[in-house]
Parts: sequence; structure tokens; C-alpha cells
Amino acid sequence: MNKGLYILVFLLLTCALKAQSKGDFLFKGKVVDKEESKGIPFASVFVITQNKGTATSPDGNFNFRIFVGDSIRISSVGYADYTFAVSAEMASRNEVIIIEVSPQAINLDDVEVFQLSDDFYLRRKIRDTLKLNLPENIMDFPLLGLPDDIGPPVNTPFTFPIATIPIFQDLSRNPKQARIIRQMEEAKNFLSLRERERLKYFNKDIVKKVTRIDDRVIDEFMEFCKFLDGEIIGRSEYEITQKILERYKAFLRR
Repeated sequence: MNKGLYILVFLLLTCALKAQSKGDFLFKGKVVDKEESKGIPFASVFVITQNKGTATSPDGNFNFRIFVGDSIRISSVGYADYTFAVSAEMASRNEVIIIEVSPQAINLDDVEVFQLSDDFYLRRKIRDTLKLNLPENIMDFPLLGLPDDIGPPVNTPFTFPIATIPIFQDLSRNPKQARIIRQMEEAKNFLSLRERERLKYFNKDIVKKVTRIDDRVIDEFMEFCKFLDGEIIGRSEYEITQKILERYKAFLRR
């Protein structure tokens, strides 16, 4: 009995080796629309068992070398995926194999489109400019004094400027003034730290990344947002993105 089992295993191995000795064969196919029978261009033809693939020609044709038993998956935008196994009958046919795939509707995400008015970049807030009242001619500047008047008087006794030295200035202030000045300095430092923290969550780089806004109006848009510190500081990137998009829609419609 053991001898018969050995003979059976030997025959099976021989058949397997004989099948492998035949090697691969050139598979010719054409992917067509099942309803219109037209070739589908640039469809993906992927051999799952060999992890390789190709794309169809503009007429829907393709060819490559594969083995009997390989699994092939056909996929294309607008069509349902189709998977099949290569049979020995396909290998024996010396002709193009027609592969029909069914159309499939795919619902994509909605997209909102906003139209900009023709004078969008012209409707800007008029900003006040600095009026320096400088004369057109440099010679029209008024003189502060004659050269002889510059410098201390000749016979005037010199007095040491105690009030101009910082340490004596601090001593000359009363405690209430010193406390007010210290509070003002602390408030100034707090505002500076708060502004740096705010810029981590809302700055030009983030705004341009979310909206792709033009550089000519990005400053105007950021001023238009008017976000409070509590609205943006500590918020997630998703929350800030949603807030920016909401304000951007209002900015375009204004």
C-alpha cells in the first residue's frame, strides 16, 4: 500500500512539473463596455497572484504573459470592478479575449462654487494714511535756532542732571506711580505673549493653506475674520479650518 502511495505522489509531482515546464503564455484581451461594446481606454488590468499589472490602450486592448490559474482584476473609473481566473481554455485560444465590465455610478462629494464680482479686488476699505506735512523743498524746513544759540550759556552754572538718571527717577516717583507703571509693563508683556500664542493657530500660512486666497487681500480677510482669542487658541486644526472657511464664504459674499 505504501508503494502505491509513493507512485501516486510521484505521478502528481510529475504532472505539476510538466505543467510548469509549459511556462507562461501570452494573454491577449480587450476590455469593453458591457452596454455599448466600446473599448475602455486606460483601464487597470492587475494580476493579483503575481502582483503586477498594466493598462489598456486607447482602444481597450492589452496583453502580457501570465500562467493558467492567475487571478486578474479589471477596474476603471465609472465601472464596477471585475475579477476572473485564467482558465486552460483561455490559454488554448489563440485570439483576443473580450472582457465586458458593467458601468457603475459613483457619487462624489458636493462642491460649492462662488463667483467673484468683477470689482472684487477694488472694493477695499479706505485706510487713513500718515500725513507728515513735509515741505516739497528741503530748504523750506524751519530752523530750530541760530548756530550761536546751540549749547549751554557761557556764564551759566552747571547743575548735575539727577532727574535724568533712571535710579533717581525711580526714587522720585511715588509708590502709586511705580505700581501703575509696573502693571502697564506686565500688561504689555501679557499682550505680547498672547499675540504670539494666537499666531500659532491663526496666521497667513494657515489661511493660505485653507483658502488659497490671493496675497493682495489676505490682510483684509484676516482683519475681516475678527476671531476672539477664545475662539482659536487651543482649538484643533479641524475646528480652525471650519471657522476660516465660514468666514471666507462671508468674505466672498460681502
